Amino acid sequence: MSRSKPSDQLPDFSLLRNFCVIAGSASLTEAAAKCDLSQPALSQQLQRLEAALGVLLIERNTRPIRLTRAGKRLAEGLPSQLQDLVRLVEHVRSTPNVSRKKLRIAMPDSMSCTMGAEFLSVATSLADSVELSAGISPWADDALLGRSFDLMVDSLPYDTLGYVNPAKIFIDPYVLVYPASLPRKRPEDFVVTDPQIAYAPTTKFGVRAARIARQLGADTEPAFSFDSSQSLLRFVQVGYGWAVTSVLCLYQTPAALRDLSIFLAPPEACRTLMLLSRTEEMQELSQDVNQRLVKVFKELVDGPWQKMSPEAASYLRLANPDIFSDPDTPLSNG
Repeated sequence: MSRSKPSDQLPDFSLLRNFCVIAGSASLTEAAAKCDLSQPALSQQLQRLEAALGVLLIERNTRPIRLTRAGKRLAEGLPSQLQDLVRLVEHVRSTPNVSRKKLRIAMPDSMSCTMGAEFLSVATSLADSVELSAGISPWADDALLGRSFDLMVDSLPYDTLGYVNPAKIFIDPYVLVYPASLPRKRPEDFVVTDPQIAYAPTTKFGVRAARIARQLGADTEPAFSFDSSQSLLRFVQVGYGWAVTSVLCLYQTPAALRDLSIFLAPPEACRTLMLLSRTEEMQELSQDVNQRLVKVFKELVDGPWQKMSPEAASYLRLANPDIFSDPDTPLSNG
């Protein structure tokens, strides 16, 4: 490629960001995989960047990748410059009283189903549109850092690299549920004698619930496994067995609550739902969103959730004394 006349326009941000990946990779194939692009597509991006700058950035037909003098200069100075640009853009985005076009938040299904609509009703002033993405997948961390979301609600364990001060929203305690239609048993009895209904072990929540069941004495394979709380609770409701779930998940299926006996799991068996944002970005907006989520949670517990199941609402109050100044008297599991 001969030296061409530089373009008057600055290169696209994505071209510069992907060049940083190329500079740190052994081959274009490796760099393309990191960028989630095909190798031909990344090669075309490299050519566009070289055309915009009017210089060659990598030596052709060499393995591993060898940067030209211009490529080395760009690779040395570009990362810090891009980071400064990202910080500036996010600072502008998070400036108070500045309307955003769209705010994208990811959260677990249980949270989206039970309080997503109420949160949206108090979040209209945060952006022209607020987009909720339900379900926390194993690759959600990458999606947040890759800017598919602006904020994300999750619970430990998660990769803290890249996050700034994960902010606690509330604690969701785990519970055991048993069919109310069957003769009442103690948890230490039914976990070893009755069939277990479980969450599929493909999610963080399912893995944690399975660990709690084993700690309580369950040593046989679950009779049924489900991806959703609605299906799991429905099977418990009609008498197929018992399950480990959380209080928040119970409120996903209000119709099942009246047919379930609820037993609080050990105190350490709980998940703390946290609001996560990218490092040094959207700190003020994150604090605002967190406050609104806590407000919605408290109003739901004291209002409709209390009416649906005073027992389940009581467990949420007991788990969150910092939110509820006068939590209910502890309920007996006996």
